[in-house]
Amino acid sequence: MAKLVGGIFPRLIALFPLLFPLYLFRGAFSGIPVTLPEVVLGVLFLFFLFQRYEFHARDWKLWPVFLFASAAALGVLIVFIGGDSATPRMVDGTEFPAQMKALGILKGWILAPLLYFFMARTVFRDKASMIPLALRALLLSGVVLSLLALQQVWTGEYLTLDGRASGPFESANYLSLYLGPVVLYSVLAFKQSTKKRERVFLAASGAICVLGLYFTYSYAAWLAVFAGLALAVVLFFAGSPSVSGEKKKVFWVTLGVLIVLGLGMVLSEIGSEKFTQFLEYSERSSTSVRLQVYEISLNLALQNPLPGIGLGQFEQQYQEVAVSVLGEAPFEWNMLHPHNIFLAFWLNMGLAGLVAFVWLCGKALLWLTEEDTKERPIAALMVVVILVHGLFDTPYFKNDLAFQFWLLMAILL
Repeated sequence: MAKLVGGIFPRLIALFPLLFPLYLFRGAFSGIPVTLPEVVLGVLFLFFLFQRYEFHARDWKLWPVFLFASAAALGVLIVFIGGDSATPRMVDGTEFPAQMKALGILKGWILAPLLYFFMARTVFRDKASMIPLALRALLLSGVVLSLLALQQVWTGEYLTLDGRASGPFESANYLSLYLGPVVLYSVLAFKQSTKKRERVFLAASGAICVLGLYFTYSYAAWLAVFAGLALAVVLFFAGSPSVSGEKKKVFWVTLGVLIVLGLGMVLSEIGSEKFTQFLEYSERSSTSVRLQVYEISLNLALQNPLPGIGLGQFEQQYQEVAVSVLGEAPFEWNMLHPHNIFLAFWLNMGLAGLVAFVWLCGKALLWLTEEDTKERPIAALMVVVILVHGLFDTPYFKNDLAFQFWLLMAILL
């Protein structure tokens, strides 16, 4: 039995990214809300206990991980012991379940992804051949989401009010946050691959994901992907042992193609309602709303610089201080996140959480300086996409996005 489990377990771990978006399938176990990936993860952990992997708790690369988990726990503790005894309420008077919100986030966005991280990292260190399988599983999950988005484009039946493709999610931004790193992976893996069948799979899958990402009309995602690709081109050129005239030509042609594609996407949006609103600052638009959110978020962070405001408390705290900070009612009252990944970590998990996140990403990005032609530099560039997109949105704080982040950390740490 142990031998059988040991043979199939690494593949199950590598294929688990197929389930990342399936957190939408929810249930309850002994009264505790659970998602499908969490249930499967629990079963995989039981299998993991049968394995004979070595776990090095003193591995220096894990220090930022432990700091991250500790900051999340502190974020929950602050919710339970901080503030007054009155039940926090939303602006419409409804009660805000602060403690349940914090515990739910701790379970779904911190503990479950961390459990997968430790198992995946152990497997990848023992069998590096599972890394490409895991990334291809992630790509396939993106293909399924993109096909659902393209069906919405085809039928005109969107889940969003603004007519943007979102797949199974309630927001197109949720889909774009997931697809950005996936699109970058498909392009760079295609460039790296030498096998015909593999290149056909990567090209077809990548094309579907590119279309899915395009129809989200997420300008931040487009920018993040092009920034990752441009950096990949620069690093490839800089890492060449001999910079010949031919390589210079390839470099400038590739960079030129990226610029032309980027300009083409921008030009395709000129005159659209979303692009017009994007340039609007005085009235309600995605830009004006974000500027207000940044102002309120920074104010909250500066008022609580060390502990933050607690895990999952931004939605209520935003409404509570919005008018006093802005001097008027905000354009948007309902705001789940601060639309910036750095502010999100600072507010949810305090300064320690922000330091841990930056520390993790810094260690991951060190792979960009390594002469490694395999998957790890690509995974590092996927982190770049997350960080660039994170300047304008909140990539981590969602079930599937948290799993995606820790998959990359399992590959890179």
